[in-house]
Amino acid sequence: MADTLARRVIPRAVVARSRIDWPARLAASVRRGLGRQGRVELFFAFDDPCSAVAVIDLAERLKGYEARLVLLPVVRRGIPGDPATRLKRLYAITDARRLGARSGLALTRGEPLDPDSVSFLAEWAAPARQGPALTGFCVEALRLLWFGSDGVVPRSELAAVWTRHMGAEPPLGSTSDAVRRNEVRMRGRGPYDTPAAWVHGHWFFAHDRLPQIAERLDELGWGAQA
Repeated sequence: MADTLARRVIPRAVVARSRIDWPARLAASVRRGLGRQGRVELFFAFDDPCSAVAVIDLAERLKGYEARLVLLPVVRRGIPGDPATRLKRLYAITDARRLGARSGLALTRGEPLDPDSVSFLAEWAAPARQGPALTGFCVEALRLLWFGSDGVVPRSELAAVWTRHMGAEPPLGSTSDAVRRNEVRMRGRGPYDTPAAWVHGHWFFAHDRLPQIAERLDELGWGAQA
């Protein structure tokens, strides 16, 4: 009973919360008046194929928009103790294959990735400075993991991708505190799983709502022609 309530009630509650929109629209108007860009906060996981679709698509889709794509990697996500976690991650592969095809992306991996096997990527990216270099790294790393391999991608190869985009060696030691902050921030925003986009008071399951994310920016005055 508790599991059923969690799976049904939590999603409905966060969707209802996202519909209380007027404060966000007012804040966006003030932000535009100050000459500031919009923000698309994208919570994603490197072991999530739907996150790969969302990151790659939005990095391209939002070019020319007066908005900044803020990439916030997480590791722990989902409903704690959910017995359907394994099934959901298997379905995510099917979902990503379907959605990725719309963006010209052909999924090559047929099994879920162990979150622990790529958690170091989140630790590298979480404390990094936001901007084109970080976006470029995340896009290329996710392409390698999900659209360029069906096996192990060597850590050395991913480190080379980091160095190419970021201009330095990957961080040494653990930076998991930055990842945990992203996880807390995601839950504070309302979403409970990835990929989730927060766009000025409104959140989306990003892989399913990619055009709507761009439309949200258009509505708030940060469209490509703004």
